[in-house]
Amino acid sequence: MSIAEPAAAPTTADAGSSSAISIRDLRVVYGVGDASRAVTAVEAVDLEVEEGSFVSLVGPSGCGKSTLLKVVADLLRPTSGHVAIGGRPPSAMREEGRVGFVFQQANLMPWLKARDNVSLLRRIVKGRGLAADRAVLDVDELLSVVGLEGFEDKRPSELSGGMQQRVALARALALDPNILLMDEPFAALDEITRERMAVELLRVWSRYRKTVLFVTHSLEEAVLLSDKVVLMAARPGRIHQIFDVSIPRPRDRETRLTDAFHETVREVSRELYKVMA
Repeated sequence: MSIAEPAAAPTTADAGSSSAISIRDLRVVYGVGDASRAVTAVEAVDLEVEEGSFVSLVGPSGCGKSTLLKVVADLLRPTSGHVAIGGRPPSAMREEGRVGFVFQQANLMPWLKARDNVSLLRRIVKGRGLAADRAVLDVDELLSVVGLEGFEDKRPSELSGGMQQRVALARALALDPNILLMDEPFAALDEITRERMAVELLRVWSRYRKTVLFVTHSLEEAVLLSDKVVLMAARPGRIHQIFDVSIPRPRDRETRLTDAFHETVREVSRELYKVMA
């Protein structure tokens, strides 16, 4: 399907520079050239993500979670509305390597070792002549932080699914981005590995304190990780409610056993049932 012509790029004044990510009156329509096929994926979305915070998007399938993430990443142009990262257009931030993205699949280069997969984006940015004035993170340090010390020279085929996602996370952090966008990065993992990876992500986030916008279908995962949980409703995709997660940090596996955790999950679940009714 085709996408509508993009809206004019927002100015800093339009977007508001006080937030790490600012989204105002966002609308995305697919198939706009054919009225019979046009689908409004996202409508009237306003969202402010504070610098250094962890925000999760949850909701039923088709509510526009991934669409919203792709707009912020400059992988998809909006039909109308404004999006800014630190007061600048997403396109400028993407071109400078200031937006990290982790997908559902690790998408590693199968012929490259873990160390080389992590440094791949750095080589691409260097090719654009942008590396000279950019602070970057040490590749071996990143691999150690994500739990892959000793696996630096392994190729993807020699790594488990969880290990591959660790490499993908390290790669997304390698250019020291301003924000980290994660689209269901643990969805393909088994439940035990998924829970372990969520705890590992908490540890990595605590170390680097990147602003994270995270898409998941798991309410428990969202509550464990996040400062705020954004519940979206479908047809068209819009924000139904934003929940503040007041559970103290640092969090770990034991957090899942607390009354506060279960009550927060129940609260989000009750509203999710409403939007699915």
